[in-house]
Amino acid sequence: HACCCALNCRDHSWPPFAGNKCSFFLIGMFRIFDKLHSPTICTARLFAIMKTIFFLLAWLACTHSYCGSAETRERSQETFISNEKRLEVQSDYLRQIYPEVRSSIENALGWKLLSPPTVLLIGEKESFERMSGNPLISALALPERQLIVIHISPTTSEPYVLYETFQHELCHLLLHEHIQETLLPKWLDEGICQWVSGSFGEIVLGKEVSAGGIGLPGRFIALRQLTEDFPRDREPLLQAYEESRLFVDYLAAHYGREGILRLLAHLKAGQTIDQALFESLSQTLESLQGAWLEELQGTNEWLLWISRYLYEILFALGALLTVLAYVRLIIRKRSYDPAEDDEE
Repeated sequence: HACCCALNCRDHSWPPFAGNKCSFFLIGMFRIFDKLHSPTICTARLFAIMKTIFFLLAWLACTHSYCGSAETRERSQETFISNEKRLEVQSDYLRQIYPEVRSSIENALGWKLLSPPTVLLIGEKESFERMSGNPLISALALPERQLIVIHISPTTSEPYVLYETFQHELCHLLLHEHIQETLLPKWLDEGICQWVSGSFGEIVLGKEVSAGGIGLPGRFIALRQLTEDFPRDREPLLQAYEESRLFVDYLAAHYGREGILRLLAHLKAGQTIDQALFESLSQTLESLQGAWLEELQGTNEWLLWISRYLYEILFALGALLTVLAYVRLIIRKRSYDPAEDDEE
């Protein structure tokens, strides 16, 4: 049985032997044993001892080869599927940028993507909406299946949009590989992926919520309310995404990338979000949220004042430039000496 398994390994691509030199070594050795298995060459007892020793060494060698190439095998199994022939261009593009996108996420978070993803491209809007359940979503990640689904529209098919969307969704898979779903708040999940990719990712492009409106009464959504899920209506949904991004940006600005990585490491170790925040940043969620809103409110006041008096500010700057130009002209006229021209 072992002999048949080894001799047929290249056809059946059994993982320990597929694609490495071990298969050729085994096939050659089995041929030698076929020659040796003769009464004129060696006794049956000697042959049995040699065969036992050989199988033991071969098993150890091939098991080591299998384990050592695990990461290589896994990373070569990513799959890109398109349900329409016209989407092959986007599929080829994603396959081409996959190593770069994966490396950028791994370098940003300091973790490895352990399992290769399956990426499904869908061109029909209705089909995708039946799958996502929300017309505002253009992509989704299903960590339990290691699956990314992207709706290819005229907007999302643009290379830079497709790149950021893919990067965003792949970041979701990486986070969920290392952190239990029950320990990863939705706001942190989305905030980290926006922080890494620099985009909303799965949200259909449109009018974004301005930072100036986040702290307004009646609009702000407490982060505690965004732990398990986001609202489904457009404005609250965009508000939730924007809050998540800005709050993670605040953490990165005040505690650095190292602070965020410490927070994620504590979550990976099995701590709750409150435990992880206190252990990594020595803060509670409420204290961080309050300080963030206070800083945001101060920024908002300046932005609100500038936006309110924008035309007056531009008019004043234009008048000031006109006055400066006039003063410069007067100075040049006064410093001009006609006698110098006569002498020349």
